[in-house]
Amino acid sequence: MATNGAVAKPAVPILDIRNTVSGFSLANEIHKSLNGSPRSLPTLLLYDEKGLKLFENITYLDDYYLTNAEIDALQAHSAVIAAQIPAGSHLVELGSGNLRKVKILLDAFEHSQKSVHYYALDISLPELERTFSIADTASYKHVKFQGLYGTYDDGLLWLSEQRKNPSFGQTCVISLGSSVGNFSPNDAAKFLAGFATAIGPSDTLLVGLDACQDLNRTFKAYNDSKGVTTKFYRNGLDHANRVLGYEAFRQSDWQPDTNVNPQRHQAGYVALREVDNKDGKFAAGERIVFEVSYKYATEQSNQLWQRSKLKHLTAFTNKAGDYSQLVSPYEV
Repeated sequence: MATNGAVAKPAVPILDIRNTVSGFSLANEIHKSLNGSPRSLPTLLLYDEKGLKLFENITYLDDYYLTNAEIDALQAHSAVIAAQIPAGSHLVELGSGNLRKVKILLDAFEHSQKSVHYYALDISLPELERTFSIADTASYKHVKFQGLYGTYDDGLLWLSEQRKNPSFGQTCVISLGSSVGNFSPNDAAKFLAGFATAIGPSDTLLVGLDACQDLNRTFKAYNDSKGVTTKFYRNGLDHANRVLGYEAFRQSDWQPDTNVNPQRHQAGYVALREVDNKDGKFAAGERIVFEVSYKYATEQSNQLWQRSKLKHLTAFTNKAGDYSQLVSPYEV
């Protein structure tokens, strides 16, 4: 049962869509991941309030090519993308962050005087409140804003319920930042298929995919020269300790480590010595994976659409051709 109460400033209403009976527990996810083979930690640990701010800082670094590549693609093609989405549509962005990128698309709707309703879904209520307190939403005459406080799963349930009402209108689900790349290819297909089945055949998904095959460029993106990414990764250990209620992962016992290949970037915590705590015994040198970012060249993206039951409609790429915004309707 969702608790649909407004929880923030009235200027931009934020709806609490968290599913109170889902039974999700980050502590349980940690235990489950540490008991898996190979052992891992949930990527969600990176995105507490401090982690979200650190990640926002990362997106402004020159080394982190993904944001600039996506902005390049959106600036070049936002008018054409907006033209393909009918007036009166509902735009639901999964993991909205600070609206820096989607603003380019929303500006295109505003410029064309095409009215749309934009929903920003985020797992952090403070981040949503902070974002909407800074964003100049009042300057838009044709874009209506609303926040959605919840997880991807909460967003899927909420959207499924809204789509039962014929008056809800056409929908475009938006996933920017190559967030889909944080799932394994199979899980990414399931994720997209879930949202595809929640919308209708006349609706669309706008999905950003990182196709970078330059290993040096990819490595630098996750090992920036200013060390912000290392702080971001180490904050994940602090978050895990808070969730578990004790210092399970001492910073001095672990070193963040990354490796890349043409298909993906992978990050893990490497034990610098033998570690023994209530949640397990870890050998010196053991690696606990906590983040994977898959790269989707043309062949891989085509396979993703097929597994997701999506139809590849149009690809809008950046100048370098290594980042795409893909518009896809559900394949009935």
